[in-house]
Amino acid sequence: MDVLFNKNTIFKSRKNAMKKIYQLTLLTILVFTFSACQTQHKVLNREIKSETGERFLIGEFDRNALQQKHYINWYNEEYDAYEVENSKLVNLKKSDFKSLKIEVFVGTWCSDSQRELPRFYKILENLKFPIESRLNVYGVNRQKKSFYGEEIGKDITHVPTIIVYKKGKEIGRIVESPVSGYLEEDFEKIVNGNPLTPNYAED
Repeated sequence: MDVLFNKNTIFKSRKNAMKKIYQLTLLTILVFTFSACQTQHKVLNREIKSETGERFLIGEFDRNALQQKHYINWYNEEYDAYEVENSKLVNLKKSDFKSLKIEVFVGTWCSDSQRELPRFYKILENLKFPIESRLNVYGVNRQKKSFYGEEIGKDITHVPTIIVYKKGKEIGRIVESPVSGYLEEDFEKIVNGNPLTPNYAED
């Protein structure tokens, strides 16, 4: 009788263990599938056309999108014409940017964004900032909304808005245009812990 009881107990234990393994495996597959779908459906360099016929980028995009025909002229003209103020970047030349992350919210329909975005790219290149891994640029519509809601909770009221994070915490931002008159100077002060009060902060 004891032998039979032990066999039944062992059988039930094994059955329960197999059931738990099956459930865990199924859960892992579902999570992986959901994550893959989420990643797969997120579109980079999305362009939309408004009811008035205006075309603009919305959601995350990279510089490849700025070489499309509706953006290439203003981007390349400003990028080529701008001369980086190296004298204002001296204190950043040897900085370690690994702890920094930058988000930029722009309207490709906006003249301020068309001016500041090419300049900011050129400044970051001059600093050898890891653009591909530490910079995210998002296009918004005239209501300052992005496609996947990246602007939510970030108080994006004007564009461009450049937000600098250090170890996940915002340490400063540049809104619409640099307060000092130079993107280089505003950015340097943010990185070095002395951010200027951005435009519209008191609104």
